[in-house]
Amino acid sequence: MLTHQSHLEIIPMNIRLSIIGLLLLAPFCLVAQEELSLDDCIKIALENYLQVKRAENNVKIAKSNRVQALMEFLPNLNASGNYNFTFGTDFDNISGKFISTTTRNSRLSAGSSLMLFNGFRNTYRLKRVKSTEESSRYTLESSKLDTESNILQAYLNVALDRERVRISEERVTLLNEQLEREEKRESVGVGNLEQVYNFRSQLANENLNLVNLTNAFKADKLRLIQLLNLPNTKDYKIKTYDFGEEDLILNNPDFQGIMQQALMFSPSLKSAQLDYEAARLGLKESFSSLSPTLTASAGIGSIYSSNILDENENTINYGTQINDNRSESVGFNLNIPIFNRFRSKNTIQVARLNMLNADIAQNEVEQNVKNNVQQVYLDLVAAQETYRASQENLKALDQSLRFVKQRFEEGFTHFYTYLDSLNKKNRAEIELANAKYSIVFRKKILDLLQGV
Repeated sequence: MLTHQSHLEIIPMNIRLSIIGLLLLAPFCLVAQEELSLDDCIKIALENYLQVKRAENNVKIAKSNRVQALMEFLPNLNASGNYNFTFGTDFDNISGKFISTTTRNSRLSAGSSLMLFNGFRNTYRLKRVKSTEESSRYTLESSKLDTESNILQAYLNVALDRERVRISEERVTLLNEQLEREEKRESVGVGNLEQVYNFRSQLANENLNLVNLTNAFKADKLRLIQLLNLPNTKDYKIKTYDFGEEDLILNNPDFQGIMQQALMFSPSLKSAQLDYEAARLGLKESFSSLSPTLTASAGIGSIYSSNILDENENTINYGTQINDNRSESVGFNLNIPIFNRFRSKNTIQVARLNMLNADIAQNEVEQNVKNNVQQVYLDLVAAQETYRASQENLKALDQSLRFVKQRFEEGFTHFYTYLDSLNKKNRAEIELANAKYSIVFRKKILDLLQGV
């Protein structure tokens, strides 16, 4: 008697084991794909950030303009041709006769011209667009730098929110334990109903605070995802940023050295300097409009007319006429500007003002770089000082809380004394977490500004 085997039984054992392994690993693979570390966020941002993409396109535009400026040194080449029908009486320029019949005529020509001198306009233009192209490359680097800085700040906000949520959850757990203890004491007649109400009120308040902190965490997480320009169809998990005590050490770096290195590295400052150089060359280019221009040209052409006849009064065929009527020309053209409705003067004036504005922009960018470095350095030093103080403060407050908690549980101190000690300890934990993360991320931002 035949028995039916299941579909799984007819699959070889090694294939079945592979399928089971893949099914078991699939959930972990999906989770790993949804988790985003700091390095992942920076990499994704550099690929998706619209500001970076715009800067990349500007680099391509600047490169195209440079190629075009180089092509301006080459001669041009043009060709033209026509074939016309004329009906009725007309003067045929080719045969030199008045003709009353239908006339067919044609002209073919090709010509080239070369600018020999135009006040070095092409030379200055090429130098200007080269400076603009190099400036656009530094602008791209500056956009990437700004992107990394923005991601670091957004990631820092998420990390700090997570710490605040953790501290609040621990506080809720502790208050729950205290509430359960007081409820048990009150139920057997040795507790105080007022204490139960106090803990319930404080627990409700802390639960509300936890909800607010959780919402703030979700909002900052969403802000980070939006900066990454990722689709909102997934629930991304932001990995915690792990660091050791060695990452919190600040070896009193030389501020002047940091400032000098930042100014030497700054892509935005280099871009502004090149923009000023481009504006200066643009001013020189504008003066070329006052200069005479000299152009050399050469051409070749031929003509055909149905009114050109042979000795038998037959129209000479098209190919013969084109070959016989061919002509060549060579010429020079000198153009001296005398009056062009002050157009050249206006061009020079605008170019000079553009150079002054570029100089102002350069100074502004330099000042912004200095201000940014000063602020980040000051925040870093302040965070380190806060970290040292918070360590000692938290240690003392933790000991105080344990003592007050014991006294409260033994009935020797008031609820509000216990609550005040707990609040101080939680604030110290938040200050310490803020200081630790601020040190780590401010150091990263300071390294970015120096190009380290």
